[in-house]
Amino acid sequence: MARWGWAGEINNRFDYLAKPTPADLWERRLLQAKLNVADLVIPKAILDDIIAHAKELTPYECCGLLAGTNGVVNKLYRIKNIVAMEGAQNLSSFDSAKAAHLERLSPEERAEIAFVMDMQDFSSAKKDMRNNGLDLQVVYHSHPHDPARPSITDTKIATDYEEIWPKINLPLPAYLIVSLMNAEPDTKTYWIKSGHVTPADIVIR
Repeated sequence: MARWGWAGEINNRFDYLAKPTPADLWERRLLQAKLNVADLVIPKAILDDIIAHAKELTPYECCGLLAGTNGVVNKLYRIKNIVAMEGAQNLSSFDSAKAAHLERLSPEERAEIAFVMDMQDFSSAKKDMRNNGLDLQVVYHSHPHDPARPSITDTKIATDYEEIWPKINLPLPAYLIVSLMNAEPDTKTYWIKSGHVTPADIVIR
């Protein structure tokens, strides 16, 4: 059980920063882990919206971003999955075996097992975060046919992006996956760093 009494100590350590850098935000998350404070707070309404997004796009994967401050999520951005619409030129981020497999599929079939975020949607979300003083907290996507855990490709892409997030002035996010493989949707959230996957401690309220 997360101990929320320590949240004030964490905030006090970082409140002197007018605008925390991505490195500052990552340090905050490391301190949260040491103090057994929940990594993220996600409102139930937003979690329900993620599940609704996944169901709307099934059998294809959905994707999007969650933003907020100090680990508290308060905004969701739905992002188009361009693998559903476009060709193999968008598959460069996948490992060679999966890319070869995806190239043999139709766009609709590809979107059932992969996603690539539309950069225009992503840029619009990033601009809105900046204008509203929000930080990226979570990247989410769905697994229509598989469990709510990162695939090899999910882990590879998240690891590759560790160097990219700071360059675009965004903190390393957590990764939320919603599985629709069973009648009851299953959602789980993870930290992925240096190829290592660890569960994130979240509170739904």
